[in-house]
Amino acid sequence: SDWLRRFFQSRSVGERIESLKEISFRDVRLFLPSVTNRSTGKSMGEHCEEMAKEWGISREDQDNIAYNSHNNAIAGQEAGFFKELLIELDDIKNDLIPRSDTSLEKLAKLKPVFDKTSEKGTLTAGNSSPLTDGAAGVWLANEKGLKQLSDNTPAVRLIDWEIAAVNISEEGLLMAPSYALPRMLHRNNLSFEDIDLWEIHEAFAAQVLCNIKAMEDKEFLHNKVGIQTELGTFSWQKLNPNGGSVAIGHPFGATGARDLSQATFELANMKSGSRAVVSVCADGGLGTVALLEAD
Repeated sequence: SDWLRRFFQSRSVGERIESLKEISFRDVRLFLPSVTNRSTGKSMGEHCEEMAKEWGISREDQDNIAYNSHNNAIAGQEAGFFKELLIELDDIKNDLIPRSDTSLEKLAKLKPVFDKTSEKGTLTAGNSSPLTDGAAGVWLANEKGLKQLSDNTPAVRLIDWEIAAVNISEEGLLMAPSYALPRMLHRNNLSFEDIDLWEIHEAFAAQVLCNIKAMEDKEFLHNKVGIQTELGTFSWQKLNPNGGSVAIGHPFGATGARDLSQATFELANMKSGSRAVVSVCADGGLGTVALLEAD
């Protein structure tokens, strides 16, 4: 790719002929980037295995989240939730990844994929999100902009947002939401029970469990996050009611917009004043969260 750029930036035929001498046959190949962190050389799955061990996350709890994710996604498809969210492609009307035939028994039979040697690995292909292709978009508009959209366009209010980063040499790679989310809730005088909908990116079921466990820990909130209030107990029944990334997939660069659009569609049909939180973790120790409210 670097050679192609130099070739097309050449200003004369002579320069292009000279650049042809720089390329060899072995340079012409498909580049397959590894999904690894640049500073550690480890994949997100390997990092998340470390997080799961540190926070004592069980395989059973991970498989439960995966099972619910698939069931919720299938239920959402059957109820028509995704009809207005998805653009058909070649007569494909729904994402094909969610499994209607999955079960806890099937999930339990899958072997660990990121820690195959210690006999303590818990992350499998079943409780991890698949990498997928995809694109997504959302409108961010003021009152004047909303008038340009049709009256039936689902819309909610963006109340607040927070971005956090952690030092991945000291914290888990995907633990930043456990800092961003409590700070945002604290700033708005809210606790877990004040949130009616949670749209949390399921990069791995273990990642969701690690972050929630951290946020339920008052010592973690006081000593690390820096807030003196407690958030209470998380309401798991409010998590990803139409499926999450484990079932739907993780299209890099589009997952945040997908999560936001699902939260918006769900929240727009709830009573006025209902609140939703969208949370997305990212490689590099980043986390982004948003607080939404129904009109």
